[in-house]
Amino acid sequence: MISLPGKAALFLLLCLPFVALSCAKRGDVSRNGGNSGGESRPVVAVSILPQTWFVARIAGERARTVVLVGPGQSPHSYEPSPRQMRELSQAGVWVLSGAEFEISLLPKIQRSFPGLKIIDGAEGVSFRSLEESDSEENMEQGIDRHTWLGSAAAKILAAHVRDALVFVDPAGEEMYDENCAALIGEIDAEFAALREELAFLKGRSVFVYHPSFGYFLDEFGIHQEAVESGGKEPGPRALNDLIEKAKRENAAAIFVQSQFPVSAAKTVADAVGARVVNLDPLAPDWFANIRLMGDTLKEAAARDVLQSAVDADD
Repeated sequence: MISLPGKAALFLLLCLPFVALSCAKRGDVSRNGGNSGGESRPVVAVSILPQTWFVARIAGERARTVVLVGPGQSPHSYEPSPRQMRELSQAGVWVLSGAEFEISLLPKIQRSFPGLKIIDGAEGVSFRSLEESDSEENMEQGIDRHTWLGSAAAKILAAHVRDALVFVDPAGEEMYDENCAALIGEIDAEFAALREELAFLKGRSVFVYHPSFGYFLDEFGIHQEAVESGGKEPGPRALNDLIEKAKRENAAAIFVQSQFPVSAAKTVADAVGARVVNLDPLAPDWFANIRLMGDTLKEAAARDVLQSAVDADD
C-alpha cells in the first residue's frame, strides 16, 4: 500500500472533481466529432447545399453545418478536398441525401472517421425510375436519386435531420421537434397551393437537360423529358427526335442547370422557339427554390398559351 503525505492527498482529492468534469466534457464532445476551441455548437455534416436549409430551419443558430458538395461543384464528379475532410472531422453526424456519389464515398468516410454517426436522409423514400428521353438511343438508367425536390422526400429528410440534431444535441430535442413539425406543415401547405396553381399542366411534358426535377414534377402529374442521353449530350438522331417531340408538345421552355453543358438544349430550344431557363436543383434555399420552380412553370405555360393564341389567329 502506498501512503501519501497529507498535503499531497488533499491536493489529489481537490483535483478529482475537476478530472471527472473534464472527462464528462470529453464524453459530451464525442457526439460532436473533433469540434473544439471556441466553437461549442454541435456540427452536422450534410452532402448537398439544399440540406443546409433543413438544418438551419430546424436548428436555427443552435447548430453549425458543414457541406460536402459546395457551390459550383457537381455531385456527379465529386471528390472531397483535404479541407472538406478536415471540416467533416468536426461533425458528430453526417446526414446523407440519397445522391449517387455517396455510394462510393461512404466507405472512405467510414474508414477515415469510424466514430461518425451516419443517418440516411433518404431512408423511407419511394424511389422513382430515372427516365431518359423516349428516343431509341436512350435506355432506362436505374433509379432517380434527386429525391429532395419532392414533398414526401422533403418531409422524410426533415425528420432525419431532426434525428441527427437530437443525436448531437439531446438538450435541444423539444425545440427540434417543434421546428420539424412546423416545417413539415409548411411543406404540405406550399405543395397543396402549387397543386392548385399547376393543375392545368397535368399530363403535359417539361423538357429538361438533366433529369433532376422528376420528384417535383411528379407532384403535379407533369412528365419530365430529358435532353441528355445516358448522361451525355444526345447524338444527331436523338436530337432530331427531341426536336420533333418538342414541336408536337409545343414546348415553351427547356430547363437547364449550370452543372451541365447546355448546347443541345439550346439547339432544341432554337428549333422550336422555346426559351432556355436555368434552374438549380442544388440551390441552397430549398423553399425559395421550390417556389421559383413553380413560378417558372407557370410563366412558361403562360407563354405557351399566348403563343398558341397567336398561332390560332394566324
